[in-house]
Amino acid sequence: MAEIMEAHSLTGKKCKSCGFEATDPVVSCTNCGSEDVEVKTFSGKGKVYTYTVVHVGFGHLAPRAPYVLAVIELEEGAKTMSIIEGEYQGKPVTESVAIDMPVLFDRTETSTGFIFKPA
Repeated sequence: MAEIMEAHSLTGKKCKSCGFEATDPVVSCTNCGSEDVEVKTFSGKGKVYTYTVVHVGFGHLAPRAPYVLAVIELEEGAKTMSIIEGEYQGKPVTESVAIDMPVLFDRTETSTGFIFKPA
């Protein structure tokens, strides 16, 4: 199993110049180019913006298939890529995932990234 970096903290960056927020580890704002960015801790609450169910994983994710790969829109407005695990409405998330489904940040895995679960 992948190593866990930050068990329950979803952090990113916020630009002090334009206010743009991102979960990517950036050194400058990807919106305006300013280097005046600060660490931002997100609530971890969001909803599924779009998704796909991956049935044939690649590399280290192959044993995890099938899994849900999704873009999550956080309640703060930023979007981030994630894997969703768990059950939703009594079914595996691979069978029950839907656009606008509420999700909650669970953990960060070193080689995989953010892991969310149905809220």
